[in-house]
Amino acid sequence: MLLREFLNRTGEGKSAVVGWGRGMGHKGHMYLASSVITQAKDHGADPYFVVSRTVGKDDPITPEEKLHIYKKVFPKHGHIFHTATDEMPDLTRVLTQLSKHGYTDVTVVVGADQKDALSYVTQYNGKPNKAGEIPFSFNSLNVIARQETNDPSREEEGPRATPMRAVLTDPNASEEEKFKTWRDSMSPELSDDEVRDLMNKAHTRMSDPSFGKKPKAPKKDKIAGEGMMDLLAKTKKDVKKKVASAEEMRKYFEKEKAKEPPVHKEPGDDKNVQAVHVRHAYEESVKYANRIIREMRAHQFVKEGSTSKVGKGGTKSIDTEKKAAMRNATTFPGLNMSTGSAYKNYRMGIALAGAPDYPTKMAADNWIGGDPLISSYTKEEFDMVKAAAKLVGAGTIQNWSGDRSKETADTNKTSPVNKRKPNKYGI
Repeated sequence: MLLREFLNRTGEGKSAVVGWGRGMGHKGHMYLASSVITQAKDHGADPYFVVSRTVGKDDPITPEEKLHIYKKVFPKHGHIFHTATDEMPDLTRVLTQLSKHGYTDVTVVVGADQKDALSYVTQYNGKPNKAGEIPFSFNSLNVIARQETNDPSREEEGPRATPMRAVLTDPNASEEEKFKTWRDSMSPELSDDEVRDLMNKAHTRMSDPSFGKKPKAPKKDKIAGEGMMDLLAKTKKDVKKKVASAEEMRKYFEKEKAKEPPVHKEPGDDKNVQAVHVRHAYEESVKYANRIIREMRAHQFVKEGSTSKVGKGGTKSIDTEKKAAMRNATTFPGLNMSTGSAYKNYRMGIALAGAPDYPTKMAADNWIGGDPLISSYTKEEFDMVKAAAKLVGAGTIQNWSGDRSKETADTNKTSPVNKRKPNKYGI
């Protein structure tokens, strides 16, 4: 279908005034429509008013129902009201169609709270899109608030949609209170029965989580003959894939890393150029991704054990870099359970529980590996640790990170989210 079918010309002028919005169809939106009509009359332009197709919990009145309200309130101007379509879903497409109609000057009238948000369309006037086409090009394109027109309603504030929705979900509001809110908000041209019907429909839709959501495409029917399934069941056996052990995986990756990088030979050149920056094929594989995930998970755990490399001997203890990533990471070699004093260790716990001037208690059993390690988050907690250490004679304090933690060298600093790509209209 052509867009012309959805936005027929409303006059023979060269200028157009268009209103755009979604709204709830209350008196405030009638003021907007009235402002469009007045602005068009004052400047000898053709009026248009397009209702967006947005529906959902915050927009429980359908575009068709809103269209009915507008046409009833403005019976002499019913032909200027349209609803957006799949072919004409936004304001830029509306302007594109007005350009095809031959208009040379367009003014867009919106609510004051929408003026800044919709002024973006002026940036694309006469500008080509990604395909090199110019969707619309006017001699002038302006976006104004309805309060900037000469319409008699420009001084009227108008009701808001939020209280209309809120009263419907208020468990303490009576039916009379709900109806009064809606009756006062809607145009007097609508009857009480029409207002009550819209209110009840809105209430039902707001409690329906599926309202406004596009239906999912139906799944393709599964076509399978019982005889064929039986045949497959007999011929195909479930084979349980053998899971490689951690040691096997370690050997595999060491072997892959030891491989020579690929050699690239330029056409017409006898020299072999070693592509040192070309990744191994395995690095692009799922196995490489799984390896990275395992390494990331491994860094989340700290285990007690020897200081040897990961293997049969145990797990490597926290290194200097990891300690530096903790705020006020502090160790006390004199309290080492193996080489220091177990009694001082015990006394340290007691001292921490009753450190002077700091009533906040801190667990004293978070020893990791060799020297007991305490990471104090606040300055007060760090002062508490130092006071307790002094009280028991813990000896030398080694502060690894100061009062600010430092990121480790392998911390990812690149956002995994791709940069937003605007469409051909810059949205």
